[in-house]
Amino acid sequence: MRPLATLTFVCASAALLAQAAATDAPLPPLLPGSRLISTKQIGEPLELKQATAADEAVIAGQSYVQHTYDRPDHITAIVFLQSFRDALFGSGWKLIDVTKLEAVAIRPETVNVSAHYRENGRNIYARFTQEPGKPYHVNVADVDAEDWASQLGKECRVRIYSIHFEHDRPDIKLIESGPTLRKLAGLVAAKNTPAVEVQGHVDNIGEAAAPAREMLSLARAKSVATWLATQGGVPATKVTAKGYGKTRPVTDNDTDLGRALNRRIEVVRSDCAR
Repeated sequence: MRPLATLTFVCASAALLAQAAATDAPLPPLLPGSRLISTKQIGEPLELKQATAADEAVIAGQSYVQHTYDRPDHITAIVFLQSFRDALFGSGWKLIDVTKLEAVAIRPETVNVSAHYRENGRNIYARFTQEPGKPYHVNVADVDAEDWASQLGKECRVRIYSIHFEHDRPDIKLIESGPTLRKLAGLVAAKNTPAVEVQGHVDNIGEAAAPAREMLSLARAKSVATWLATQGGVPATKVTAKGYGKTRPVTDNDTDLGRALNRRIEVVRSDCAR
């Protein structure tokens, strides 16, 4: 696993410049006057963007590290947003979601900046969150650090959340999902990896349309399997696809996050009970 030191946030100084030169995933500096309070590992995917009428929620990773910092009183929500938004964009991160400045000006609220770093062969997601009057959080999900080979060997399956699709469609968002697809291809193409089944799973939206949900889950699984065989160098004989619709939820469907967790791709060894 990649050392957490590579994900340490430092003040804007010579130390930051040295870090930027030494790592292929530049991270923004601390806000002036900030102090680290705690660091903990959270064993669930990182929520980066809530669902809208036109887009599915964006989540990524199997777990993430949360760094919590004291927030100096003079750091307003607008300063927080502008600082991290500009720093991420300037460092090559691709912004996923940023709370609108005009919304913050109307009333205090929790604000977020989330982004994806996919340069230099890296695949890292981050979300920066500030609640009114509280410390701020820096949440980092490093998909590169996830040991999928060990999971597939011990648990017979790998649950993947950082393959993103168009809303209610089987089309993969290839730019955003490219690093994860390439990591998956390397796993499945390995000589010691047996044949796998790519499984598509969806949430329970559309209770009266169970066949349609099953068709969507199958189409998404086929999209991934086809990419692996045609673009990822995986022998077609090593990968099949199946859609399970909404029949195998991993949590309830009562929230956007719950539905996003259920809407997933899993890769399962064909020599294990599924």
